[in-house]
This record gives sequence, C-alpha cells and structure tokens, in this order.
Amino acid sequence: MPRQSPSRFLLESLPLLPRGRALDVAAGSGRNTIVLAEHGFTVHALDRNPEALEEARHTARDPHLLHVTTEIVDLEGEPFPHHAFPPATYDVVIVFFYLFRPAFPALARTLKPGGMLVYETFLIDNYRKYQRPRHQEFCLAHGELRTLVPGLEVVHCNEGAREGKGEQGETYTARLLVRKKDG
Repeated sequence: MPRQSPSRFLLESLPLLPRGRALDVAAGSGRNTIVLAEHGFTVHALDRNPEALEEARHTARDPHLLHVTTEIVDLEGEPFPHHAFPPATYDVVIVFFYLFRPAFPALARTLKPGGMLVYETFLIDNYRKYQRPRHQEFCLAHGELRTLVPGLEVVHCNEGAREGKGEQGETYTARLLVRKKDG
C-alpha cells in the first residue's frame, strides 16, 4: 500500500522545530511519524488503533528509521492516560485531525521548555459544508484553538480553506504552532 502524504503544515513547520524527541498523538498509520523520523527525530507514536500502529511499525522497519516507537493509548478512555504524557519530555508534539479538548493540558505539560506543539484540525465550516467529520463536536469554532493552549507562545496561527482531497474542493482547518516558554 502506498504511503499517505504527510501534512503540508508539518512540512512547512519542520525548519522551525527543535530537534530531539517527538510525540505524534493520534498518529494513525504514521504518515507524520515517519516524516519526523526521516528528519532525525526520535518519535513516539500514540493511537488507539492497533492495526494502524502496526502499519507505522512496519514502515519504520526501514534501517534509517530505527528511532520510532508506538503505543496503543485510548485518550478518551477513563481515566485519562496521564502516563502517556510525561512532564517536560518532548521537544515536539504533533496532532493532526484529532480533537479531544481535555487532552490540551497534557499536550502542554509534556513539552520541554522551548518545545513546540504543531496542531491542525477541522473547523466547524468543514462540518457545515461537507458533514465531515461525522460529528460537529470534533470541529473547532473560529478562534477556539488559541484558547486551548494558554501560556504557550503563538508562533503561527491561521484558519481557513485549504486545498481538499477527493470530492471535497476545500478542507477548512485551523493550524497552530506554539512554543513552551523557557523556564
């Protein structure tokens, strides 16, 4: 099966990211995990789907991608899996097209000082136009993403239509790149 294309926003953000350890939350089959590994990061990928993570592990068997680990974690389970977000551990945390608002404090806490969070997901406009994702609560309101990361320094934030795939002419997303302040 051909590998899925990585996030364009991640590729654009790569030059700004501090090198080191990265966490890919809701990693799926690892399309973004692999890109980070190819750029020298040691990457830990979390997802609740064991089949998707197995695909990521299979791709990471390439001899040049030995610094990838995976873990099956259901972020929405009870209780919240705080163990998956050890304090001040990661230089970079990435989340693409997954929204679970209660996870945001853990995302910020697991960043090292100077670490960066790269986040992109659907805006409510996408649901209104295409009924995707299936539930509107998985979409952000306009301006909401910034409010979910108090105390983190905004490096880049924008919202709007992006070039779509398949039947969708456009995909409406919010993008955010933030840095945890030193000290």
